Amino acid sequence: MQYADVVAASTAVAATTKRSDKVAVLAGLLRAAAPEEVAPLIGLLVGEPAQGRLGVGWATLAGARVEPAALATVTVAEVDEALTTLAAAHGEGSQRQRAEVLGALMRRLTEQEQQHLVRVLGGELRQGANEGVVADAVAKAAGVSGPALRRAAMLLGDLGAAAGLALAGQPLAVGLATGVGVQPMLAGTAASVAEALHLTGPASVEWKLDGARVQVHRRGDAVQVFTRSLREISAAV
Repeated sequence: MQYADVVAASTAVAATTKRSDKVAVLAGLLRAAAPEEVAPLIGLLVGEPAQGRLGVGWATLAGARVEPAALATVTVAEVDEALTTLAAAHGEGSQRQRAEVLGALMRRLTEQEQQHLVRVLGGELRQGANEGVVADAVAKAAGVSGPALRRAAMLLGDLGAAAGLALAGQPLAVGLATGVGVQPMLAGTAASVAEALHLTGPASVEWKLDGARVQVHRRGDAVQVFTRSLREISAAV
């Protein structure tokens, strides 16, 4: 799949306010993806690359802006490969390496592709399609129920992994697994305290204290600690 296809879909999604239209556009894109493209494609669609932290700040992004290419030739796989290289760069000279890798990629992108990639890497995609919309699009493309897809994504800690299973026609009956970070279950909302108590029944309320929310996985003597964003911080704690 061409990266230009992703950019075109993102532009179409941003141009409409109807959720159903957004879902339809993204579902069409997902149906056209090869199995190995699904995970990186999901990352590009939600603005959170599958590689996690890339070590690329706004200064690096600004320095990588070059004259755009005239024609779209870059594939999703090539973008994903470059992001993997960025994430793997560590130690002395890593910033220079990231700048070189990002610059080489940017020189091959058209102006629209450059703008899209900068928004993705800068955490400013803002196309009007959050992870919930993308999840609905995956469910539509795969012909599975939305709740089943979202449950699998929660337990796998990764919408991309759940999308890969769904679009490959594999069962979504996944369960908890030690060492696999689980996405947090979000609280529901209510218009008033009275409405909330009507939904919950008798309830207690306590002050919310500052601190880190973590989940701890243990199998035998092996212990792993994940943050709320599923970043492993075992070595730090």
